[in-house]
Amino acid sequence: MDARRPIVPFPFHRMNNRMNKGPPVNMINHPQYGLDSHGPQNLEIKSKRMAVSWRDDTLFYVPDRTGKQGVCILEPSMQPGQEYFEAEIVSTGRWGAIRIGLAPPDHSLEVHLGIEGNSVAFSVDDSAVYGQDQTVTLQCRACKPGDKIGVGIKFGENYMEGADEKCPVVFTLNGKEIHRRDVVIPFKGLCPAVSMASQGQMVRFKARCDWSSQEEEMVIDSCEDDWARLHDVTVHGQILAYAGRGKTIADVGLAQAKKPLSPTNHYFELEIIDPGKNCYIAIGLAKKDYPKKRHPGWNYGSIAYHADDGKIFKGSGVGDSFGPRCHKGDIMGCGIMFPRDYIMDSDEGESDNEEVNSVVKAWPDREPFNRLNQLDRIAQDNFAIDVYDLSEDEYDDYLSEEEEYELQIDGVQQGGKVQVHVFFTRNGTTIGRREVHIPASGFYPTIGMLSLDEKVRVDLRPLSG
Repeated sequence: MDARRPIVPFPFHRMNNRMNKGPPVNMINHPQYGLDSHGPQNLEIKSKRMAVSWRDDTLFYVPDRTGKQGVCILEPSMQPGQEYFEAEIVSTGRWGAIRIGLAPPDHSLEVHLGIEGNSVAFSVDDSAVYGQDQTVTLQCRACKPGDKIGVGIKFGENYMEGADEKCPVVFTLNGKEIHRRDVVIPFKGLCPAVSMASQGQMVRFKARCDWSSQEEEMVIDSCEDDWARLHDVTVHGQILAYAGRGKTIADVGLAQAKKPLSPTNHYFELEIIDPGKNCYIAIGLAKKDYPKKRHPGWNYGSIAYHADDGKIFKGSGVGDSFGPRCHKGDIMGCGIMFPRDYIMDSDEGESDNEEVNSVVKAWPDREPFNRLNQLDRIAQDNFAIDVYDLSEDEYDDYLSEEEEYELQIDGVQQGGKVQVHVFFTRNGTTIGRREVHIPASGFYPTIGMLSLDEKVRVDLRPLSG
């Protein structure tokens, strides 16, 4: 998407906008009811609250003269398919009396969560879980602004709504499970809930997030170590999920790999698992210190192919027509065609990657490129080759063809700058390439996302040489 194009992922009616601003302080000491926002898939969020104001997706503690705690219960209740939510701590106020958890729709608005009834909640200030006649102090640090508390219910296969059943309730901190306990789900169900009791407290609420349980994460090897920077993006194995607000172009979620592309690992891919609301997904390359709130391709030192409009962006917020748009299930790829004598420089101490910190020697004169790079080099700009449908004999023919025509490498080293061709693929077919200068420290695989519920599966080494 163009950097200058405004996005409005949450269309609100004027009446709802008035309600989002919250009532005046002198009117907040009695229960408030109303439609607050639309969550993912146009899910209507209704709230019942006291001493709490709601603006956009953020809850504010607004005490009355009595100083009572504020309680907010958000409907509808949790159910299979909508069993997890997150709340980000924006401000802990003077002291961290914030509790995030679950409560029945008829829970009292004058009592902290976890004290009475079937409510259960995690307390931010003392890292304890309260509820249903049980208090457990967890061995984790106190929460601070920016931390995300998640709460989910693991409904059984035979769960019947309306029956008092016990189900495991899971609490997470920044995507990692910190506590699990069996909780009775009452007849009316359990709703996301927040209680606050200190001036200045603010909590940003995100309804119905994607959730991978701890057991699922244990099955898939963690790939978190592959990433140097994750801004408003969460990692579950090979899956990257957008975790930002998705309201303006400043809400970009960025993931940048720890290692740059090199002659021995020159290509990577992503598969669109969920395009989210607008499919503002981008794949590309960027310098190491690329701004975390900018889509790859928008700023100097980057190039990227954007899924929503099929445009290529090369250091500019305005893109050029390039290829087809991409949708759910499509595989987008990005790679570099390195010259044979390419030498990778690096600033001293800039990376812990041995491949970067050492000089990459010139390749042997007749050593072949790996398959995708070899085929892309001999493809014409206007002629697409399906790189995955060739037999071994066809592959050998292409190698012979390259030797016969003695095609030149496009990258040349001049004045410390190396020109290379960056190419992009869609579902295994090369759709085009652009000539760029590669930074001295290398080009790092970079993925951008910008609308709610976007999720991609990333393979940083699909064709390692």
